Amino acid sequence: MSAAPAYSEDKGGSAGPGEPEYGHDPASGGIFSSDYKRHDDLKEMLDTNKDSLKLEAMKRIVAMIARGKNASDLFPAVVKNVACKNIEVKKLVYVYLVRYAEEQQDLALLSISTFQRGLKDPNQLIRASALRVLSSIRVPIIVPIMMLAIKEAASDMSPYVRKTAAHAIPKLYSLDSDQKDQLIEVIEKLLADKTTLVAGSVVMAFEEVCPERIDLIHKNYRKLCNLLIDVEEWGQVVIISMLTRYARTQFLSPTQNESLLEENAEKAFYGSEEDEAKGAGSEETAAAALPARKPYIMDPDHRLLLRNTKPLLQSRSAAVVMAVAQLYFHLAPKVE
Repeated sequence: MSAAPAYSEDKGGSAGPGEPEYGHDPASGGIFSSDYKRHDDLKEMLDTNKDSLKLEAMKRIVAMIARGKNASDLFPAVVKNVACKNIEVKKLVYVYLVRYAEEQQDLALLSISTFQRGLKDPNQLIRASALRVLSSIRVPIIVPIMMLAIKEAASDMSPYVRKTAAHAIPKLYSLDSDQKDQLIEVIEKLLADKTTLVAGSVVMAFEEVCPERIDLIHKNYRKLCNLLIDVEEWGQVVIISMLTRYARTQFLSPTQNESLLEENAEKAFYGSEEDEAKGAGSEETAAAALPARKPYIMDPDHRLLLRNTKPLLQSRSAAVVMAVAQLYFHLAPKVE
């Protein structure tokens, strides 16, 4: 208890007005400054029984990571706190582990039973973070554990956890492509999800794992079109590009019979008295051309896609606007 003042001296507020908060020489990036002493201080704080000190230490460590400083030597001290009862400390420990689990795989493997317990935690953020850490440990030996965790998370009642499961799918696929068939089953399940939070992530997983399985999209096509407007911007870009590819393979091209379309569309929409007053000869010629070519009628599902993506031309994201423009270029009739 007598060591407590030492912690309070170095809580991040000790720097002078003109100095950076951590490290006195900005050019050194903290390598040759007082980082090592500070790290010893942080290790002591993490070893105490006081949650308030642990929380303070974790906040400072996460702040270091956010500023691009290397905190990997603290991994053993941090990983010991993964079973901490304090929810705030636990969240920050998981943030740290997601960052360094891939680099410190051996140490992360020692805590794998704790991550598995984290998957059953009542707090959805802890469940999602535990899955994120598990999928960051890129060791083939834990593939079965990851597969089981993804399957369970795909059925989780929290859409945030289901979204994290969708993000974990491509990671597991890149680690072991033999799991493809099982992962496709999970993707099929998540594609049926009705929440906007999951939609973009599962389509991304679909595009990375099984883009050739167009049949999985058939029954979810209308739902994806209707959800699109409410999905976050990153998800909108992913879904629009996938639906563009889908529509180009599943619907007739609206640019076929172009000459017929242009003649008839212009007559229907922009017809003038002059056109009506034209000689009977030209009308007979047009009438003779009609039986030769079947007029194009747009599929209602094709029209649904065009109608639901048009408002996104007003999006604040340039990437979304470009994705919609590309979709219209390939899928809309020329008059549109």
